[in-house]
Amino acid sequence: MRKNYILKITLLLFLFFLSSKSFSQHTDLVDDSQTQILADSTKNYIIPDATSKGMKWSRTENKWFTAKLGFAPILDYNANFQNQDSKNQVGKQESRFDIRSARVMVSGKINFKNPWKYLISVEYKGLDRPDDANNFGITDFKIVIPLSENSELDFGKVKETFVYEMVGDAANLPQFERLLNPFFNSRNIGVIYRHYLLNDRISLSGGVFKNWPASDKSFSNTDNTFTARITGLPKWQNDGKEFMHVGIGLRYVDAKNDIIRLKNKNESNITSAYVDTGNMNASHQFNLSMEQLWSLDNFSVLMEYVHNWTATNDLGTQQFSGYYVTGSYVLSGEQRPYDQKAAYARRIKPTGKYGAWEIFARVGANDLETKEIHGGVNNRYDLGLNWWATQYWKAGLVYGIGNLEKDGITGVTNNLQFRIQWIY
Repeated sequence: MRKNYILKITLLLFLFFLSSKSFSQHTDLVDDSQTQILADSTKNYIIPDATSKGMKWSRTENKWFTAKLGFAPILDYNANFQNQDSKNQVGKQESRFDIRSARVMVSGKINFKNPWKYLISVEYKGLDRPDDANNFGITDFKIVIPLSENSELDFGKVKETFVYEMVGDAANLPQFERLLNPFFNSRNIGVIYRHYLLNDRISLSGGVFKNWPASDKSFSNTDNTFTARITGLPKWQNDGKEFMHVGIGLRYVDAKNDIIRLKNKNESNITSAYVDTGNMNASHQFNLSMEQLWSLDNFSVLMEYVHNWTATNDLGTQQFSGYYVTGSYVLSGEQRPYDQKAAYARRIKPTGKYGAWEIFARVGANDLETKEIHGGVNNRYDLGLNWWATQYWKAGLVYGIGNLEKDGITGVTNNLQFRIQWIY
């Protein structure tokens, strides 16, 4: 059955490739006023891609609402090479293809006097899902209500306002995978308030979340999550060609059934958990994040750090952390345009016929090791190359080394990952 899904996704990719004013190349809603981040349909590339005429069937509009279909198929090949210590720690890791994402989205506006925006997406869960998990599920169900010129309210199944890697389009980052997974939840059910100051140079956002529909508890007894993120642009020059972004985030999470567990894979969607605290008997956790992005034309450095305090019931407060530093250089001269509403740098838009080439390097680590909790320390070193072939197509290759310090030994995993994606 899983081979059938691979064939279906491959067929979809082929049809999209042939289906030659443009739209978003993102997996989340974007603000129409941020024109610098939208796809440019006037460009032609050696690889054919979707055009407004060719994709006319994917959108509709009337006096009540607008709707546009979006797609995000991402296909990976992962090769893992381990030493014997690594195999002893986490078992032998296979090498294979993976449908990293196969998402279909519908987005648009509801035409009130001040239009509301909406996003609904469903996603194939991939071959790495547990055997008892559903093949498909709802990833996003978001409504955005404008409250004023400088504020809005989001509600539904949405991203939490915490961690730079999470708040934007992960598929459009330089690196392939998020590293700080132990410290955030990708989606949650709740309400987010956003406010913008000083011509969008400062953004404030905060959210309250209760996963009540998926819980067997009453609404009042459902566990709570609170998040907040404050960002600023202390430097903004040459119409955004040179900027510095800084941010700080907070996240409080009640323990579900008095259990908290932090874990993460090894920079690949198909590996086992490398760092893992196991189930901790706890009341809550608190997280603090700090983020900074320097961009100087086609060179950028992105840094992020998260510190976690978990209030266990029998071992006291346990502290964990994670960080990464990513350097990116676009050989063809383009840069990631900055989205002041999302407080996030978006996708590279190639200007030349042969696309844009980007080299990147990243170092980072997740430290889930304390005197009492032996979740391990996984240090990561990655070097990669991305080809942003068109406004929607991207292919990339990354070589990484993961050193896992756990159980008194250091296991080493070398991995090679290839990715091809089409985000429309």
